[in-house]
Amino acid sequence: MAVQSFSFFSGALYARKVCQVYLPPSYDASEDTRYPVIYLLHGLNGDETSWLVKGGAEAQLDRLMGDGTLRESIVVMPSDGGYGHGTFYVNWYDGTGRFEDYFLYDLMPSIDREFRTIADRSSRALCGLSMGGYGAFVLALRNPELFGAAASIAGALMSTGLMTEQFLRSEVSRLVGPVHGPFARELDLHVLAARMLREEQRPELHFNCGFSDYLYPLNSAFKALLDQLNYPHDYAEYEGEHNWDYFGGHLAEALAFIERSFAGAPAGEAPAEIG
Repeated sequence: MAVQSFSFFSGALYARKVCQVYLPPSYDASEDTRYPVIYLLHGLNGDETSWLVKGGAEAQLDRLMGDGTLRESIVVMPSDGGYGHGTFYVNWYDGTGRFEDYFLYDLMPSIDREFRTIADRSSRALCGLSMGGYGAFVLALRNPELFGAAASIAGALMSTGLMTEQFLRSEVSRLVGPVHGPFARELDLHVLAARMLREEQRPELHFNCGFSDYLYPLNSAFKALLDQLNYPHDYAEYEGEHNWDYFGGHLAEALAFIERSFAGAPAGEAPAEIG
């Protein structure tokens, strides 16, 4: 079976967690071959099965690896941490949970120990939809030494400067804290992207969104910012709404971008230390 459930303990959340792991067709044929790893993130109200059940991810991965659009890779579909409607894959201001720590210091090392990954930023990428699109970008921009590329499909590409008063009075305030405070700045994609201009390593970025998607203004605003910063990126927009027809329909595009980012990656590198 190409997809298997993998459980591990999270010290950050003090809980047993489960993720779904897609293993490439040749994985069992050799005990020496190592593979790039892609983390495929779900959206709000989702879980580690969402991409499989609703997005047809397994069939798409079989097809893309079969026709060479995507090289054989390990694809990990994790939970965001399982709190409330969604965690956004970050540590929360109010101390509710350390969901970035769970991802970086529990999930990723467990995957690198259990499976034959190439544990190097050049062979490690993130991809996500909606909340997971934000998660992919915020994790990559905050940790460019760990991720070489990130892709967002109809992502919630948030900046505190674009949040409405109603939005700030929602559960989001528990996540970011005071909108003008230092904690919120560390989760603001506009701030993080600008900061990357000073870094030698910066993640390659792809994002796409539908014109009829309620998150389209956030995507177009982020594109305008990247254009202003001269931050190289790959962006596309289409007709489409915020639904699984769009998410699943544009997964192949995001993964083809990740393949291009992998194209210059060295093979068989020694695992990088995390933590």
